[in-house]
Amino acid sequence: MASKLRNPLAQALGVVLQSTRDKMGGISSSDIATSLGLAASHYRMVEAGSAVLQPSRAIRIVQTFETIEFVPLCQVLVAIQLLDSARQSTSEMRAVAELLTEANPAMNALLEKFDDLWPTVDTAEPAEVARRIVALGIDKELCSFLTTEPAGFTAGQISDFMTPTYEHPISGRLYDKIGNILQGVAPFYLDTVLQLIENLKNITPRVTPEELARWEAMHKNRILYIIGVVRKPEIILEVNTFDYTFLWQENFRKMVLIHRDSPATQTDSIPMQIARRLRARFENERAKYEQLLRNFDEVIDGKLAVRFAEDLSDRIDRILLHGNMAMNNLWLYIMTTGYVVPFIDDAETGAAKDDVYGTSLAYDETCEKLVAIRELLNDVGLKLG
Repeated sequence: MASKLRNPLAQALGVVLQSTRDKMGGISSSDIATSLGLAASHYRMVEAGSAVLQPSRAIRIVQTFETIEFVPLCQVLVAIQLLDSARQSTSEMRAVAELLTEANPAMNALLEKFDDLWPTVDTAEPAEVARRIVALGIDKELCSFLTTEPAGFTAGQISDFMTPTYEHPISGRLYDKIGNILQGVAPFYLDTVLQLIENLKNITPRVTPEELARWEAMHKNRILYIIGVVRKPEIILEVNTFDYTFLWQENFRKMVLIHRDSPATQTDSIPMQIARRLRARFENERAKYEQLLRNFDEVIDGKLAVRFAEDLSDRIDRILLHGNMAMNNLWLYIMTTGYVVPFIDDAETGAAKDDVYGTSLAYDETCEKLVAIRELLNDVGLKLG
């Protein structure tokens, strides 16, 4: 028997995290540790499989590793905890794995691969176990489990999803969608998710433009559409904070921008100004953006739509109300899963960073905004498809 048994699922997760980190451009383990709120030495132990991540880290993990999904991650973290409680012997861990398979059939394909690993866990040192994990393809199966296949939505499906699914009070159709998401997830695991939701209920998020840009960069491969409703069009010309690289993502369909005010200076059109400024940035950092420059015009022309809604200023003013506060910009991110992530802020060009207030909307307000924006899109002649 090996001198000290390690949790093989924790080791497999460590292998996946390390390979995912490598795919992120070789970001250091110290940087990942900082993002997760861990000491660098502790995170290195996580990648080596000699330390486990607590479920309370789940949100930070999905924020740091953009391809990992929240619900399957929670299942894996709880499964690791259960296996860890039986680490006295391989036979006990194997018994727990069998119970996990019964409790959560969704993990069956993953845990079945451990059948050929247990003899190695029982006799070999951790380094050999890690090599065997890779040889058996357990790391690939775990990676597949942690990352969900993006759902392809047509423009009609997105429009249908925006309303009446997003309506208040919560419709039966949304309950059906929630039920579909939770189908196959063992109730044992849901306590972790529900506790996190309960803890977050009374926390109002504060989002600066820089934080929104980081969120956008981390989730750009999951964004299907972006709808922006703004007062002044100059705010959408800010290509230093937002680099628009989501436009080149395979899943991304279209960015729709509607502005209330006319441009401060009558020169080129807003789309032409965005294209000119963005191209200048890409040219200045050509080594980073060279591949995007190859089809720059095609992507900008095909995926960016801008409308001046001069005659609908009152409607836009109502849309840009957050409670009783008049805000300047509303951004709706429609994700590949069909869910909508909204942000609203009072940012304007030239404003001091400390003076900007931004937040993400709660469910009720999101419902109201989506209904109003769907009508606005129709009135300005814009379609998502």
